Amino acid sequence: MVELKENEPRPMTEQSAHDLVLGLVKKYLPKAGKIIDVGAGEGAFARSLVNEGHSVIALDIDDSKLKTPEIELRLCDFNKKFVQNIFSEDEKFDAVIAIEVIEHLENPFDFVRECRKLLTSNGILIVTTPNVEAVNSRLIYLYTGRMLSFGEYETVPTGHITPVFAWKAEYLLREAGFKIIWQGYNEKSYYAGVGIKGKIGSLFVKMLEKIVKGPKGGKTLVVVAKVKDDKASV
Repeated sequence: MVELKENEPRPMTEQSAHDLVLGLVKKYLPKAGKIIDVGAGEGAFARSLVNEGHSVIALDIDDSKLKTPEIELRLCDFNKKFVQNIFSEDEKFDAVIAIEVIEHLENPFDFVRECRKLLTSNGILIVTTPNVEAVNSRLIYLYTGRMLSFGEYETVPTGHITPVFAWKAEYLLREAGFKIIWQGYNEKSYYAGVGIKGKIGSLFVKMLEKIVKGPKGGKTLVVVAKVKDDKASV
């Protein structure tokens, strides 16, 4: 694990998810392009994109966390229709990337529609969110009534308030004018709590993984979607 210096920006998600998304950008946007980094946080991912030759604009609700002063930051509230307030009509981008953002929002459908307005006719949207369908999340829900990453101390204002299942991600992207071109997960986790209960739970997770249906994947759901047509807006 690389130790970051005090003023170095940290990823907004686990490093494995950060690296996976960066690899997907290289695959689906091999040439230098114009990218929006939504919910940029400290700016770690935005800087990675710049290092790959892309032109990047960071978006966030405030500037208190950003540690990359070389990257342009525009402030907005993703729970509102933010595009018309901070972008001109002729500003279009090759990609919009939202890492660990959508689960914080009141209306993911509106958010995805807003992202669609920013993209060119061949633009891509990459969204990541905690994988609530992972087997350990299912077991935790069975025991506590709360899914993984949506516990009592995570489901608070500005925190994790909207779980997004894989099927829901597909639905809301399709409704906004996208088609999914890649869907996957980062590293698996068998975590099911701390102490002896957590250890027993982890054993159950490994057994259940072989029999439960539906997508199971890893800690983070990652979806790459492409604009369906050449309409400028939804």
